[in-house]
Amino acid sequence: MDTPRSEDFELDQPSDREWIQAVRAGDRAAYGKLYDRYAPLIRAVCYDHTRNLADAQDLAQDVFLRAYERLDRLRQPDCFGRWLVAMARHRCREWRRQAARNRRRQEHPRETEEATTGADNDGELARLGILLAGLPEQERLALHAFYLREESVEEARRLFGLSRSGFYRVLERARARLKKQLSDDRESIQ
Repeated sequence: MDTPRSEDFELDQPSDREWIQAVRAGDRAAYGKLYDRYAPLIRAVCYDHTRNLADAQDLAQDVFLRAYERLDRLRQPDCFGRWLVAMARHRCREWRRQAARNRRRQEHPRETEEATTGADNDGELARLGILLAGLPEQERLALHAFYLREESVEEARRLFGLSRSGFYRVLERARARLKKQLSDDRESIQ
């Protein structure tokens, strides 16, 4: 059995501030480290708005490109994650407005269904996805960061700009909503 090495632990990882200083000093690889750290969260934010994986990935790439181009405007490097999430939300709003304009320009409305109405509708995982999509954005993203990305409470609360107790309240509200919705679903099935 191998013993863990110190580089296996994230405690040894540089902070966002250190990576940003390196990027500003010309180290492009440092931006790759920031990308690796935040790409799953940014893709989740984009998917939350688009409900399409390909569009979400494209938007996430666009967000990271814009962030790189505007990195000199970031005044508080310790808030990089929060800044990036805000940038992703803004880019997704732009995308939705553009998509709405494109739909209006078409002569025939597109007849598409949500990805969640396919053959796997009967699966519990698909139902959970639908229930998660119905949560308020902050609660969805908090659940994603804490449970799916397995961020520490400290890291997750920092991303959202909340106190530790504030982040726990958001998580508790999200869990309570999901529990109630699941309970309501079970009762309606019986």
